[in-house]
Amino acid sequence: MAELTGHPQVLHSNTSIVDSSQIARLGLRSVDRSGNEYIYLKGVGSTVAGDWVVYDEDYATTRLVAGEVGPVAIAMAAVDSTDKFGWYQIFGVNTIARTDTISADQSLYIDDTAGRADDLGVAGDLIIGAYSMSASSANVATVHISYPSVSNDIGGGGQFADNETPSGAINGTNVTFTLANTPNPAASLILQLNGSIQTSGGVDFTLSAATITFELAPLTNSILRAWYRF
Repeated sequence: MAELTGHPQVLHSNTSIVDSSQIARLGLRSVDRSGNEYIYLKGVGSTVAGDWVVYDEDYATTRLVAGEVGPVAIAMAAVDSTDKFGWYQIFGVNTIARTDTISADQSLYIDDTAGRADDLGVAGDLIIGAYSMSASSANVATVHISYPSVSNDIGGGGQFADNETPSGAINGTNVTFTLANTPNPAASLILQLNGSIQTSGGVDFTLSAATITFELAPLTNSILRAWYRF
């Protein structure tokens, strides 16, 4: 594993070592000869090498799951207990990052498996400052990270549809219409019928993926328009 260099410090030099007692100041940072940067953190149960974690102001870690907020790092070893300590990468090229099935050169998002990243865009779960450098192999990929973080308020839904006419017959009997894309998030959909904004959730219509189902069929010659992110 990477050997640490940089400013004179009293610490061990191998990022793969797990400490059973704290031997460096929590939050201490150091770099290796390639310029990759690491931070010294507390562990958490079930952590394995390559896990993505979020850490707090006390430098305690949590394996990354949807909805987390805070700075992100990648565990360099199985620091699998709150009584253990170790090094986590926060900048540079990481070759052991745990992922779902991903392609190279993709933005990365929180996966639905704790501690992993995915390239499937999910609103709110973008890992800011991270992208894939290789496709995954056995759920491991090479990634580049630059002080990554998650905020639970951006990511996914990066494109917009404006004034779109959903497909489907407006004939007074048809209630089903289809959008060109699936709104992401679903709540971004603004649907107008004859200039009046419609209410979702079964009031005026329901939305399932890209399919709109009205409670009452729009009358013949009605004008239906949609705006949304996807």
